[in-house]
Amino acid sequence: MAELNFDEKSMGSLFPEVDERATVQNVTHFLAVMLPKMVRVSGQSMSELRSPSYDGMPKSQPSGNATDARIVRRLYAEQVVKRTLEAIKHCDKDCRNILDELYLQELSDTMCFMDLGLSESSYFHVWKPKALLQFADCYMLDDLHIFKKSSFDAV
Repeated sequence: MAELNFDEKSMGSLFPEVDERATVQNVTHFLAVMLPKMVRVSGQSMSELRSPSYDGMPKSQPSGNATDARIVRRLYAEQVVKRTLEAIKHCDKDCRNILDELYLQELSDTMCFMDLGLSESSYFHVWKPKALLQFADCYMLDDLHIFKKSSFDAV
């Protein structure tokens, strides 16, 4: 395996610039559309996610006709749910509260910013995007970031 020579690398080449707007949209889609689907596939419910208790062992319902693909799908869905909860826990307190209220408690944006004592403008322009970007940084199963195209990508 080749070693990285950090003396010859710039920060931009190691960490490409994130397209924040596109990343926020991608994370929003993931949390609003994909997460609920993965929760259903995993056999859990959103109410179970509020105080999760994982023992680290994969679980599936016993079934005599289960195919390998169905088992893999369920195990993957369980990992998505588990890694999502871990990512939310690793966000700072304010961002964690926003993500929890929006995507685990399923509150509306209005209920969320009112509950947290934020103005509508600061919620939508500062806090919610910050929470979604932090989630993208903390989620380790897949990379949810969307990167800006650099002039080097065209070469």
